[in-house]
Formats: sequence, C-alpha cells, structure tokens
Amino acid sequence: MCSKTMQRWGRHPSGKQRWRCKNCESSSIRSRKDNRHKKRLSLFVRWLTSKAALDDLVTQEGITLRTMTRWFTPFWDHPPQPDIQIGVRVLVLDGTSVMKRVCMLLIGGDADNGRPVSWMDCPRECYDSWVVFLRDLSWRGMIPEVVVCDAQRGLLKAIREIWPQVKVQRCLIHIVRQACTWLTRNPKTKAGRELLALVKELPRLQTKRQKRRWVRNFWRWYRRHEAFLKERSYSPSGKWWYTHRRLRGTRSLLKNALPDLFRFVTDPSIPKTSNHVEGGLNARLKELFRCHRGFSLQRKLILAAWYLALRQGQKPTLNVY
Repeated sequence: MCSKTMQRWGRHPSGKQRWRCKNCESSSIRSRKDNRHKKRLSLFVRWLTSKAALDDLVTQEGITLRTMTRWFTPFWDHPPQPDIQIGVRVLVLDGTSVMKRVCMLLIGGDADNGRPVSWMDCPRECYDSWVVFLRDLSWRGMIPEVVVCDAQRGLLKAIREIWPQVKVQRCLIHIVRQACTWLTRNPKTKAGRELLALVKELPRLQTKRQKRRWVRNFWRWYRRHEAFLKERSYSPSGKWWYTHRRLRGTRSLLKNALPDLFRFVTDPSIPKTSNHVEGGLNARLKELFRCHRGFSLQRKLILAAWYLALRQGQKPTLNVY
C-alpha cells in the first residue's frame, strides 16, 4: 500500500488517527510494536505494584479480561534482576516471609536513600541463605562499612565470615520489642519493673553522655539483682531451673547486644533501626501480597521483583526544610 494513496479518515475509538487507502478503500491505523510492548509492560507493572484490581484496568482500557490476560502473559516469564550498585556505606539487611514456612525473601537496602540494593528468595532465613546472599554482594565488589540488622543468629555468623571487618548496628526496635514481650507490661518483681524502665529509655538515647549513663545504670541494676536472678526452683524429683527465666533472658539480650547497640551515637548517619527495609519495603510488599491474594508462590516472587526493581530505579526524595 503506497503512502501517497493514504488519506486521513477520522479517528479510531481509541483516539488514534485512522488512515484510508484511496485504491482499495480499506482503512487502518498505524501501530508500532515497540510502543505497544512498552504500554502493555507499563500497564502490567502498574497493576502489580498498586492496589488496582484487574477489572478496573479492563474497564479503563475498554478491552475484555481475556485480552488483558493475554497481554500480560509474556511478562510473567522475565522478572527483573537487581541492579547492584557498589559504594553503599551503610547496608540495612532484613528478611520477610513470602509464603509462611515455604519461602523467605532476603532484602538489602541502602540506608542513605532507602532504596533496595539486592534481594534473593530462599526456603528459610538461616546461615546458609545469608552466606549466599552476602557472598554475591561481595563478588560484585560491595563491602559496606556498617550493617544494620535484627541480629538473627545466622545473619550475624554470615557477616562475621564474609565481612569480618564490617561493624554491626543492632536494631533498637527489635531489642525493645523482644524485651517488652518477655518482661510484659506490668512486671511482678521490682527487678523486672526497673529493667523495663531502662528498656523504654533506649529509643530516646541520642548523645554519648546519655549512652554512658544508660550503660552505668544497666550494670548497677545487674549487680544489685545478681543474687535474685540466680534463684532456683525445684521439683519433687530434685530437678531445678532458674525461677526468673524471662528476666534472665532479657538481661542476657541486653548484655550481649551492648557492643553493637550504640554505634549510631558516634556516627549519626547510621540508623538505629532497620526500618529502611522492614517498614519502607517489607511492609509495602506484604500489603501488595494481600491485595493480590490468591497468587501462586512464583507469581508472588515476580511481584516482589518488579516492586523492588521499581523502587530501585526511583530517585531519592529531596528533604524540604
């Protein structure tokens, strides 16, 4: 069909220009496959990473559900891969559940801009999974100065093995949450009430002076109640156990966390919580899983990959003072 025989012939219902051939009197619209692919991919990603229902998109585009499903089929086979950028100084690590007791998603985020650095799915959050994740980052040239995490045992062991020189900042929120769970809101003992008061002070610490005072108060509490914490209970058979096990557990939690608990005091650029990943990325992922409930495990992982890739490509928000 010669372009010289074409003339404008109104518009298509979609709004595009319709053309008519003077010779054969047939009419059609011009379409570009690359633009069509981009539009459908953009529609697919918008649907996956938002609360919009598929029926709403079908109504907006003026097509059938079957056609929309056919458009989206090719995109399920090619999920995006993380574009790892080296030069991250403070790395925030956390894991989130994709399917309970079946699959976990390990995520690393940049504390400076809140964007994801890398992600990987695994059967469960353990030492072996974290070693593979951190080793991949190391092979790509990423060696951060500080890692902020919830101090899961397997993660700490993997960090010491892969990055022995990296400093660790324990997440204060995880410490406070676990301690309050063990102590309860209204401890029955004087030692428990005093320790709960100390725990509640942790999120408010900001200066070196406040940190030193808190550490002194903790060790004073420890020495004052040391004999109380060693009290034992006995069964008729002679078997014994520590009477205040949850109080002892909270004591050990704080004692073991002390070396990596206050790095944010000396360096304000280090976040004291892992909220950059847990609140900024994990919470949004769980919300999307709820909106798209009924997805298979494979499709949930593809959803997570598209969302994280989209967040990875976003420019950081500028702070307005």
